Amino acid sequence: MQIVLPILATLTVAAAFLVSVSPLAAYGLQISALTIAVYAAVSFLIRKHILSADLKVALDVLVFSMTASLLIFTTGGFTSPVFFLSYFLLFGVALFSSPVTATAITITYALLFLVAPKQDFWLDLLQISSLLAIAPLSILFAKQYLKVLEDRKIITGLSQHVQKNKIEVNAWTEGDFRKRLLRIQEYLQKLANDPTIKTDEKERINSLYRQIYDLFLSGRKMEKDI
Repeated sequence: MQIVLPILATLTVAAAFLVSVSPLAAYGLQISALTIAVYAAVSFLIRKHILSADLKVALDVLVFSMTASLLIFTTGGFTSPVFFLSYFLLFGVALFSSPVTATAITITYALLFLVAPKQDFWLDLLQISSLLAIAPLSILFAKQYLKVLEDRKIITGLSQHVQKNKIEVNAWTEGDFRKRLLRIQEYLQKLANDPTIKTDEKERINSLYRQIYDLFLSGRKMEKDI
């Protein structure tokens, strides 16, 4: 799809140009409306899982390329009052698909400029020059946007990992860790209350008892920190 989609997008733009120089040019709006109707129908089938969801991106790119290009070429070409749609086309394709597809569409427009009828050469040249100037911006913007999405995925993954560790720590401190410390404290308390044990040994036992309690408190503190 990484190679096929740029080729299909190029062919779509070229097809829109061919329609504009054929007798079908008078039906440009009708063809655009039909394209949108087909898009709505296919989108419905994708939502109903009748068609694969992998087609969604390709469908968006091809329909957007066809309708925008058809409107541009059937309303004056490079002197069209809606030529600005080509800018949105580049940004949209770069975001939805890939910078490669946007570059392919830009090159296609540049090649069509060479063969298209010229109503005002300098105005046409200005339009295509503006498109070529905006193309790198759309690609850069798309790359930065994709990088932000990738960073978000990484952050989400880290958050899920931290949440998992938090649950595990909570389960350990409230479960096995706490139970074992309580059993040790109970045993030490019994030893401290045993009349057969000497006083200095009882002091060491009481000291160990307090240390274990401090360890329990530190575990609770670690749990809250996490």
